[in-house]
Amino acid sequence: MAIRPVVGMLRRNLITDIGVSLAIGVAMGNVYWYGFHMPRTHARDDFYRAIEEDRANKRV
Repeated sequence: MAIRPVVGMLRRNLITDIGVSLAIGVAMGNVYWYGFHMPRTHARDDFYRAIEEDRANKRV
């Protein structure tokens, strides 16, 4: 009984590896963007907004 040749295995594994790596990259990018970057940006914006409101109230 002869063993069948493995055909298309490299291509299938390559496509799977690329797909998985892209999915993990997108997921980790979203974790960074919405878990770290956006909260820090909102905190910074709130800080400067409060400073501007204080300056505006002192002028009046």
